[in-house]
Amino acid sequence: MKALALFCVGIGLWATGQLAINLGDARTSELGKILVNTGPVNAVFFLHFVLRFLGRLRPASIIAWYAVALLVVLGINIFDMGSLLPWLEFKRYYIFPVWGWIPGIFVSGLSTWAYLLLLMAWPAAAPKKRGQILAACLAGVWGSLSTLMFLNASFGIAIFPYSVILLPFYAVLLVLGILRYDMMVVNLWANRFLAWLALSVLTVAIAGLVLSLVAQTGFSPLAALPLWQLWLLGTAMLLIMLILERPVRSFMEKLVFPGAHLEAAVLSNWRMQLESATNWEELGAVASALLETHLRQSMPVLLFHAGAPDSSTAEQTCVICYRQQAQSAHAEWHYELRHWEGATPSVQRVGAVFGALLAAAAGRLDQLLRYAEQEKQRLQQAHLTELGGLAATVAHELRNPLNIISMAAVSCSADVRIDIREQIERADHLIQDLLSYSGEVRLNCQPVDMAELIDNIMAQLRPTAMANGVQISSDIEENLHGHVDRMRTEQILNNLLSNALAMLRGRADARIHIEACTDKQILRLRICDNGPGIPVEQKADLFQAFKSRRPGGTGLGLAIVRRLVEAHGGGVALITCPGWNCCFEFYLPTSP
Repeated sequence: MKALALFCVGIGLWATGQLAINLGDARTSELGKILVNTGPVNAVFFLHFVLRFLGRLRPASIIAWYAVALLVVLGINIFDMGSLLPWLEFKRYYIFPVWGWIPGIFVSGLSTWAYLLLLMAWPAAAPKKRGQILAACLAGVWGSLSTLMFLNASFGIAIFPYSVILLPFYAVLLVLGILRYDMMVVNLWANRFLAWLALSVLTVAIAGLVLSLVAQTGFSPLAALPLWQLWLLGTAMLLIMLILERPVRSFMEKLVFPGAHLEAAVLSNWRMQLESATNWEELGAVASALLETHLRQSMPVLLFHAGAPDSSTAEQTCVICYRQQAQSAHAEWHYELRHWEGATPSVQRVGAVFGALLAAAAGRLDQLLRYAEQEKQRLQQAHLTELGGLAATVAHELRNPLNIISMAAVSCSADVRIDIREQIERADHLIQDLLSYSGEVRLNCQPVDMAELIDNIMAQLRPTAMANGVQISSDIEENLHGHVDRMRTEQILNNLLSNALAMLRGRADARIHIEACTDKQILRLRICDNGPGIPVEQKADLFQAFKSRRPGGTGLGLAIVRRLVEAHGGGVALITCPGWNCCFEFYLPTSP
């Protein structure tokens, strides 16, 4: 961002040169002429800023442009491409002949190119960057318009250069436009530039007042002052500047860095709102909104649960809050002000205080969520224990009558025996599901050839599938192995495939597809079908017990699948796959 600061300095030198030409003596006018002639270098400053801003800067290329600009400036001064002549009310005015327009063409062409680069980048830019591009263009257009009428004399237009009246407002536009970028480095340079600019204006005004008072007391004009009087005046001006420096800098800091000061009410409000968050998304949104309101600029807040992110995670100015020792129950939360290096100490202090409050709120929320999860697991385990005891009692009490009914059915006709046998099997299946869901899951994990396991299950189900007109296909990765409990994994696959077969019964062109592969040391399996799919209202509670029930099902199949998969340390979900109406995906470990 130094190129932008140099561009601002160049604008100031150009304006100073114009004033020196019109208000100074012959020698001062020549010095002013040299300052005005530095325009080509200033155009390269602006191009340098634009290229860096857009991420298209090439050091060799920009150095070449600086070299060309210096050659143009050297040529202007050697060949004297302009004259200081009387014009309207001016004793001397910088007027360019026809052949002296070469530097002007260079400056205009380079500036136009820079603006075109900004405009071409605008459509693809993010919303925040679009605002930055617009601010840069508006500031440049304002500066160009404010100096445009200085060329009236060269064009032979006898109109006073009124546009110079706009020049003092350029600094205001700079603050409201470019300097309100969400970039701390730019704001730092703005703070320094505006503080010294305002200090210089005040010093000149006070110097004028002092000189007028000195003149009324009988002192000679400034040029005729004795050495001791000049020394006394210079010392007084220096003392005034030292006295005014701190309040002026403080005022400019408030202008460029709003919200740099904290009050007890602000801290209390921050703490209350941060601690009111009930989840991570809400905490991040509340934190970002609080900072944006206080600093009056966008400030993203990023939360990480697995340690500090690397430097490439966030390239923009932001606040990062992260948890160390992610697996520990006593993990500590820390904050980091990413890319705040250009902020003033007071703004960094605001960020540090806010970061500390955010880290404390994150730690509190983390602890509350852990306690809530532990309580949920405790209640669930207590519920399963109670349900397990009930299921064991029900199983014992039901199986005895079922056995008696089964033996009594022997004397019935064949049709009646078949109906009775189907209902007994259905009741027994429900008992088995209740025991599986409510019982303790014990795993005997060992290396398993998953391709062979899946082939066996498909071979067992294929007769039933063919009888119902269902085609089963598979895409199994070669040498696919997992570290799983073989019996429990077969139960998972059988439950999912049985669900798919039940939903496809009686449908034309019914198909089931099984995929299995490894993904980053994880065994990933998918079972997809082209059945009716899952109703939207059932998706939220799909894996809860008795929430969804296929025809002839118990409502426990998917709940059992979830328990068994999570017992392995994996997960299961309903996903969307192109070409399939229903697709379940679950993953299991490939190693201990």
